[in-house]
Amino acid sequence: MKKYTKHLVIIFSILIHINLTKAQENQVKLNNFKHEDSLKLQLQKHGLDLYAMPEFDPCFRLSKPPLLRDLPFEPSDSMHFDSAAIDTTTLVIGSGGLGKSPGDVNIFWIHGLNGTTGSWAVAAQATEYGVMKNNEVVFPARKANSYRGIPSSGSHPIQLYSEDLGILSATQDVEDYMDNEVPITERTSKDFIIAHSQGGIVGREWLRQSAINPNTFKNLPHGLVTFGTPHDGAEILNNTRPDLSNKVPNFMLEACKSLTGAYVIPKINSNFGTKLLISSDMQEKIVNSSCGLVSKSIIPFALDNYYKRTTLDYYNGSKYLTGYNSPNGHVQGLSEYELEAPVVQFYGVEKAPVLWKFMSSVLALGEDELKDQEIIFGYDKDEQLEVSVYGMINEFDALSNYEQIMANHYGNQEALFYTSSFLLGFNWGLGLLGYNATSNKNACIENYRSYDKAKVWLTNANDYYLTDIVGARVSHTTLNCRVVGNLDCRDNRYNPINSGVPPVNINIDYNFNTTNSACSIQPVNVAYANYRFRGHNGSEWQGPCTGNLTVIPEFRTTHSYKPNDGVVLAESAAKEIKVSSGFSHEIIPLDKTNHDQMKNSPITKEVLNLLYEGEYGTFFAIPKK
Repeated sequence: MKKYTKHLVIIFSILIHINLTKAQENQVKLNNFKHEDSLKLQLQKHGLDLYAMPEFDPCFRLSKPPLLRDLPFEPSDSMHFDSAAIDTTTLVIGSGGLGKSPGDVNIFWIHGLNGTTGSWAVAAQATEYGVMKNNEVVFPARKANSYRGIPSSGSHPIQLYSEDLGILSATQDVEDYMDNEVPITERTSKDFIIAHSQGGIVGREWLRQSAINPNTFKNLPHGLVTFGTPHDGAEILNNTRPDLSNKVPNFMLEACKSLTGAYVIPKINSNFGTKLLISSDMQEKIVNSSCGLVSKSIIPFALDNYYKRTTLDYYNGSKYLTGYNSPNGHVQGLSEYELEAPVVQFYGVEKAPVLWKFMSSVLALGEDELKDQEIIFGYDKDEQLEVSVYGMINEFDALSNYEQIMANHYGNQEALFYTSSFLLGFNWGLGLLGYNATSNKNACIENYRSYDKAKVWLTNANDYYLTDIVGARVSHTTLNCRVVGNLDCRDNRYNPINSGVPPVNINIDYNFNTTNSACSIQPVNVAYANYRFRGHNGSEWQGPCTGNLTVIPEFRTTHSYKPNDGVVLAESAAKEIKVSSGFSHEIIPLDKTNHDQMKNSPITKEVLNLLYEGEYGTFFAIPKK
């Protein structure tokens, strides 16, 4: 069973890292520089700002172009400028070099919940610098400047905004940073936002505040592009926040008990001493106790980062979105506000099994195994965990079948030894063999049940996740009506009444579904007044039938799942937000794309190119460098 340890660790990693809006790097606060004020003053003497250092040092422009090597985590901070390194994918230095040109559009990249300024690193830097592969431009640089906050690294992730005081406060953080970062002389009327997930809510609020509160917000952005933003609220928050449905602990508890049992119980039973000393009741208590601790303390603590104050503003039905009435009048909700800006909404529709594909992207599995994995705009390989899980299901199934066979084997031995012992006058040797067979049989039964429980949980985990966490399950209740009966039918040409020729006996048995509350059928004398049937002579007869029909109603419930990206329901991300007439508004699906992929996938590259070409509104058109 040691070989399962790796798989179980992966599964528990998945469960611990379940991202309730997206799983990215944990927030790490940036420590202030010591003597920061004095450092600022010294830099200002030379016309520099403390945070104005370029992400790509122009000193490298005379050597090979900088290589995007450590993507997709944070290319600007963890990049290695190794002149001897060979990589077929590099940044393209546009014709304008690394400097800024007058009239360049400014794009404000905003990350989602628990994201960092590295979340959009690939798309942001590719937009500004372009991408080349095998000496061919595969993503042209645009006349644009990308702003996404202070650069992060894998060891020091940094957030663009705080999530501890709500969406409005987060919006103020973004405004303060961008207002300080983008010189007034370089601002244009075509500057716009590209945001992921929660960042789209922040972006909408930024545009609203720029219009209604111009004294505080400097009207920096003039358009909005969102990826996977729960515009109509995030149902996943309704299901998982501790102060709402709080379904995570139970989900985690069942996962822990099922998967841990498949490892712990066979391990105990494989050793004579532990099998003798630890009863089946004690085994169950060990698993339940350890998993109870995990689900009630460790897991909620680990997920605490995903219950930030900002999430209270966009769960499904939150007052912040819908608006509410106060003693001073109605307080307008974000969803009630009509944006005066062009908008593009991209939403992901991942294919089944959504959970395993989403988690493959979140955990970045398989990158060492897939040699064709593209680092830049290439995260479309999301089946690694799915394959691994299906392999585990098959192995658990095989092991459970084996344990069943062995349980039957030891059961036969048990019967043979005890019967022989009884017939021979309670022979102690045979009785001892019978006891050992009983012990082995019981151990096999416990092993079988533990393997089977793990197999069942893994088989149904995707459905559990979509139902309890994402909130994508839809139930359809219909009334199935079965009509049965026996009819006597006549044809007045061949066997009329009193002709002495018997009627033709017809058995009726059919089903139909209805959405009505009751099954309703016509009377026999109406429904079968001119019924066609096979007569005594084998030819088709036609005429009236008599008899009785019985209706057997049965309510049936079937289930389906709403399209989603593994975190956000498509119906929410594709919910048409209010936009004033005269402004372009496009809503575009990203097929086979999950919530995490959409920041760095081939389809992201495709739609960004189309966006910059003006396919989703001329406002977003940006010329190539």
